Amino acid sequence: MSDATPPPAPVPAAPPAARHMTWATAGGIALVTFLVGLLLAAWAINRFRSPDPAAQPQTVAAAPQPTKVIVTPPVSTDPASLSARQELLAAQLAALEQRGAAITGAAAKAYGNATRAEGLLVALAARRQIARGLALGYLEQQLRDRFGATQPAEVAAVIAASRDPVTTEDLRLSLDQIGPQLALGPSGNAGWGGAVWRLVGSLIVIHPKNTPSPVPSERLARVRRMLAQDQVEAAAEEVGKLPGASQATGWMTGAKRYVEARKALNVLEAAALQGRVATPATLGGTPSR
Repeated sequence: MSDATPPPAPVPAAPPAARHMTWATAGGIALVTFLVGLLLAAWAINRFRSPDPAAQPQTVAAAPQPTKVIVTPPVSTDPASLSARQELLAAQLAALEQRGAAITGAAAKAYGNATRAEGLLVALAARRQIARGLALGYLEQQLRDRFGATQPAEVAAVIAASRDPVTTEDLRLSLDQIGPQLALGPSGNAGWGGAVWRLVGSLIVIHPKNTPSPVPSERLARVRRMLAQDQVEAAAEEVGKLPGASQATGWMTGAKRYVEARKALNVLEAAALQGRVATPATLGGTPSR
């Protein structure tokens, strides 16, 4: 036996088909790698390229505006110009004074009208309360404040009437109670016979055609009609002509207070219309006229 190592066995050569497939695969991979590289290069160029100066907005500095210098014209010292300017200013001042006087007059007129309206409202409210037989309440002080300095007697009469009110309904009811006594008159010493005799004698009465009948029953009917028409003063005159007028003292007193209160209210209303009433600015002082 020999000590020499035997040579390695020879590697069999690849068949021709295997060699063809290996080269095709390598070529495809190289082509794909080349395309990917082109794509990456194009992306990098678009991503990192510098911006186009023409596409950037350019800021144009505004041109400085020229400063306007206002030059005041010199005041003319010509005597004719000065005189004309003074006349113009005087005319403007006179127009302003006239306008101010007109505004002041209109304001004073409006203030006076408001004062008259307020005074008349107080007087009418007092009349309404008395006609309903109610107390004046806060209207008492209003009457004193607005009319106390110019018509003190009328204010006192209205306040007294409100504290003891008399209405036409009160007078009518009282007349119904004393009516028979007013028609027959006092019996006196003649007794009932004398009263009956006077009643019979009044059945036949001769009077002028155009004058009211003096018969007591007809007088009483007229009194009731007058009271219904708020003619209390005329009704009191008729009652005074009845045979029993001396027995109607209380009724006559109430009718007199009723008439005095209405006359006082009439005076207060006339004073309010004429402006003879204290204004809110002069309450407690001198009344405005």
